Amino acid sequence: MPHHTSLSIIFCCILLSACAGFASPTQGPTSAPWDPQPSDSRMQRGEVELTSVKIITLESDPPQFRLSIRGALPTPCHQLRVVVSQSSDSSRIDFEVYSVFDPDEICIQVLEPFAEEIPIGVLSSRESLISVNGNRIGEIKP
Repeated sequence: MPHHTSLSIIFCCILLSACAGFASPTQGPTSAPWDPQPSDSRMQRGEVELTSVKIITLESDPPQFRLSIRGALPTPCHQLRVVVSQSSDSSRIDFEVYSVFDPDEICIQVLEPFAEEIPIGVLSSRESLISVNGNRIGEIKP
């Protein structure tokens, strides 16, 4: 009987160790795919075609906001970039939407559609004017 107990304990230990996950390395904050990258300095700047731009209000307390953008890049080799700048008093938030590409890369000449939601976050109690590429999109009133 002691032999069966030992085997049972060993079997349980093996099963429990198999269920334990592997420790994953701690990762820092990840950047969004549209964030400017250090390698962009070697790229050429290009345009994007924006077909839809709207402000989305998330159902949260306090309210959070996102900017939904849809459009097309000139080719699949172009990469979307979005730079967000905010005035010191949060009364104005500007989004600069553009693309970058390697001019030496051979690429098929076909539009590449995209759809992204850019977090605006939680705003202060004051009204904020939202603009994209210099065009006024709307206002956020928290």
